[in-house]
Amino acid sequence: MNSRVLAELLRLDSLPESYIPPDVAELRERVCCRAFLVRQRVKIKVKNWDVLAFEGVKLPGHHGLFTRKGAEWLRGLGLEPVDRYLRLMEPLKEEIRLLSRELRGMARDDPDVGLLMTVLGVGYYIALLVKAEIGDVSRFSGGDHLASYAGLVPSTCSSGGVERHGRITREGSRWLRWAMVEASMVHLRYDTPVTRFYHRVAERRGRKAALVAAARKLLTVC
Repeated sequence: MNSRVLAELLRLDSLPESYIPPDVAELRERVCCRAFLVRQRVKIKVKNWDVLAFEGVKLPGHHGLFTRKGAEWLRGLGLEPVDRYLRLMEPLKEEIRLLSRELRGMARDDPDVGLLMTVLGVGYYIALLVKAEIGDVSRFSGGDHLASYAGLVPSTCSSGGVERHGRITREGSRWLRWAMVEASMVHLRYDTPVTRFYHRVAERRGRKAALVAAARKLLTVC
């Protein structure tokens, strides 16, 4: 869209507006910051795995690689790249710990978050993220509208009067989409209508498509 078109839209008061959730901007920044820090930590863990695979190191079978005992075992290998990655992880772990404690305090004082946490699979962090991304839920006309905002609806292609549905659009809030998929993986441990729906879809279309369908159902519940 060039500057002339933008100027004409502005003159006509027809510029599309972005939704800015009221009173949750700070919450959104914090939950997204935590997600960013966790992803950086995961990347460093993957780097450690790569080093160990390159060196042909046999992994310990009696404890996790990134537990306290696992970290001691890693340091005992005397591999400089591993030691460097472990040092990089320490400040990330501390920031994640501090931010998580702050978010748990915010969750305790928020009735909306408390209500969301009654949904199986939705913990305090997912509940905060859902609230931050949705904002005022009344702006959505229904569950389908909200699912579309999260990019959890199938793409549609029409040709010759025939309508075909493809993969999900992946448009809208990627954080909300990710949160509902994560919550669904926990939710599916329990026997619920959403879980039974998941198994029916999985029989026809496979587990990956069923997980996305379950995520959409769970979002509608929320």
